Amino acid sequence: KTRRNEVSAKMFRISKVLRGAAATGGAAREVLVLKGDGVGTEIVSAAQRVLDAAVPTSPITWTELHGYGYDDGKPGITQEHMDEFDRIGVLLKGPITIAAGKKGANFEINGASYTSANQAMRRIFQLYANIRPAQKFKLPWPTRFDDVAVDMVVVRENTEDLYCGKPEVWVDSDTCEATKRITRAASERIAKVALKIAEDRAATNGSALLTAVHKANVCKQTDGLFLEEVRKVAEGRSAAVQYDEALVDSLCAGMVMHPETYDVLVAPNCWGDIVSDLAGGIVGSLGLLGSANHGPSHALFEASHGSAPDIAGQSKVNPTSMILSGAMMLRHMGDGAAAAAVEGAVRAALADGTATTDLGGKCSTEQFTDAVIEKLAQ
Repeated sequence: KTRRNEVSAKMFRISKVLRGAAATGGAAREVLVLKGDGVGTEIVSAAQRVLDAAVPTSPITWTELHGYGYDDGKPGITQEHMDEFDRIGVLLKGPITIAAGKKGANFEINGASYTSANQAMRRIFQLYANIRPAQKFKLPWPTRFDDVAVDMVVVRENTEDLYCGKPEVWVDSDTCEATKRITRAASERIAKVALKIAEDRAATNGSALLTAVHKANVCKQTDGLFLEEVRKVAEGRSAAVQYDEALVDSLCAGMVMHPETYDVLVAPNCWGDIVSDLAGGIVGSLGLLGSANHGPSHALFEASHGSAPDIAGQSKVNPTSMILSGAMMLRHMGDGAAAAAVEGAVRAALADGTATTDLGGKCSTEQFTDAVIEKLAQ
């Protein structure tokens, strides 16, 4: 317990230094880079180019480490990766290829079991809040909701639920059981993050809606506990924020019929995972969603999609998600103006019809990245 407290105190001190330096435009703008597997090298490199162009007078120091991921016999994650993230506190990370089924067995770090290198990062550094904004973009190809103002944020608890890391247990040769773990503390803290986002959106837009996503009619104790804590936090909302609740299955149906009616969604880990991917499909692609993972002292920014090994190295991948995640990183580091400029440049490039083939365009990864940088310069 003493050791955990020492680590937490150290992580808090690092976070204070990073936030202070970033807010004052100081020199401590160091970011750890782990490019991962598949298309990771291409999209992370694209995001770095855009972010460098966005902050020419206060450059970011990129500290890149290799060996993160599983391709080509890589170990997943190493102690060096963990130590550098601990020291730096901010990470820009590419996707990794995680095997499905029995092949993807749990592994251990310092005596604790994790299902993947991603989960290890989230749990060790308590990156409990996954934030994924989903907004409509003008695209070269039509989407179902071209005429609908879709603008929602999915706030996903990131450390427990069915992804808590507890080993699945074989009861007999035909039956396997998993653990769904929900705690009061984790539910309360993710609810506070979601309410803060809702209040900020209300301050900008005049009003906001906070929706708690659950399945408490079946998972009465676990999701019931989550719902109980969200309700408590929501009692402290301002008059500008409305609050409601939705069963996850009903919510998914509602999202594909009337996505414009949703604003800020807060969910346990598993439901948040599903709902955030659905939000990506609604706006046209999972490749249009940025993704941030926040903890008490550390923050990780990554693409919302996977490693796409089938197109790796072919300059076909859409780097938008990674670029938008980079913009979220700039905002986290205190550079809101640069973050807004990057987001605006992405929107302008897409509106011009400049896009990769997955979005109906004809651009390579490099060509789309060049177009975003050109928009930044205008």
